[in-house]
Amino acid sequence: MSNRPPQQMNIIIAMYLGYAAMMICRQMVTILSPALLADEALALTKTNIGDFAAYGTLGALVGKLIWGPLADKFGGRFTMLVGIFLTALFIIAFGLSPNVMIFTGFSFLLYCTKSSGWPAMTKLIGQWYHPQGYGRVWSILATSSRLSVVLATLFFGWLLSFMHWRTVAFIAAAFALVIFVGCYFYLQETPEEPDFFKVDENKSSSNTNDDSNTDKNRNADNFESALAEKKALENRYNHPLKNTSPVAGIVNFAKSPRVWLVVIMLMVLTCMMAFLDFVAIYLMESYQLTPSQAAMASTVFPVGSLVGLLTAIAFYDRFSKQGIRTVLTISLMLSLLSVLTLQYLPLFNLNTQLNYLVALVAIFIFAFSISPAYYLPMSIFSIEYGGRHSATLVCLIDAFGFAASAIFAFIGGRLADSAGGWSSFMNMLILISAVGIVAVWAFMQAEYRAAKQGSYVE
Repeated sequence: MSNRPPQQMNIIIAMYLGYAAMMICRQMVTILSPALLADEALALTKTNIGDFAAYGTLGALVGKLIWGPLADKFGGRFTMLVGIFLTALFIIAFGLSPNVMIFTGFSFLLYCTKSSGWPAMTKLIGQWYHPQGYGRVWSILATSSRLSVVLATLFFGWLLSFMHWRTVAFIAAAFALVIFVGCYFYLQETPEEPDFFKVDENKSSSNTNDDSNTDKNRNADNFESALAEKKALENRYNHPLKNTSPVAGIVNFAKSPRVWLVVIMLMVLTCMMAFLDFVAIYLMESYQLTPSQAAMASTVFPVGSLVGLLTAIAFYDRFSKQGIRTVLTISLMLSLLSVLTLQYLPLFNLNTQLNYLVALVAIFIFAFSISPAYYLPMSIFSIEYGGRHSATLVCLIDAFGFAASAIFAFIGGRLADSAGGWSSFMNMLILISAVGIVAVWAFMQAEYRAAKQGSYVE
């Protein structure tokens, strides 16, 4: 009997908890910020807190350029273990920091090491899971980032009510180190059997031959599914970039129209996801909420994103590339409708309470609609197209997304402060959402054509 399910369950649990540990350590900078400002011995200002975030974002961008090639060279297990250990180490150092310069430096290093998580999981998923299960696995793992942030904010925020902030930082690090020990024992780089998916390959070939030679009346969808499974496994075992150098891989990426399409798509979607950074302030100023009320209400965005990913677990791998193209395009249209609702809601002359409820629903639907398109196609594409260079590819794509997000934050804040206020901000978000529909459709159309031609790499 195959022992794949128990092994795969151990791997996905280890990855889920490992990535959650890194996300929690990274989030501690934000969670501890109010306590840092209140600590008179530190004499920090809001500008200092902003610098922590700015240098942290820079660290994340630098980390993307470092950890991708390292994961390709040393493997996903090594990369994830080092990432968990270093994030725990740096949050301890952050908790011991005596001044602004040291805080800023460790914030940079903390965000940089957290960037190891996604490329590490990219390598491990490519080794441990069937190509036609990538969507489900990525959907599950992507919930780790959202769920861990929500739970960490609630739990460590509660601890801050009766503990010193340094103690809370050390508790977060201790949690990460416990996860590190568990991952050390349960996380494996590759399956012990060389032909881990050989049974699937044989089954796929058998199904394809049956459909084409002996059972002409079998549903055409089943035939296409079996053929797609066979091609996916062939690509996994005999990838065109299998024996290429990292430089040759990057050159191939640079020449590929599909790589540039996914880069453009992710840049647009990252800007849309960055709306989260403005949601609390938007709600506070638009609906006269207190800061506390606005912060609580803004959780509707990560909850919507989480629900979107949970929904994707059920449907993503059940559709062909053509079906996914249709579903994601409709989903992005729904996100545009949500932003239009926020922009033109005052024209409906609803009462204040109803306006507020409609706005929350619109924000929820916006996050729900974009999260599957943001997390899944790029991650799956990086494994299928990148092959042995998948971690480098996923990090390069992510780096473009980080750059776009920084530009969005820079422009968005100034638009919200301009004479046009949130109306100008929403107009920009409407434009970006419209471009997002085209970008998602264009990339998924290219993926559909490549799958139809049986060409994973150009």
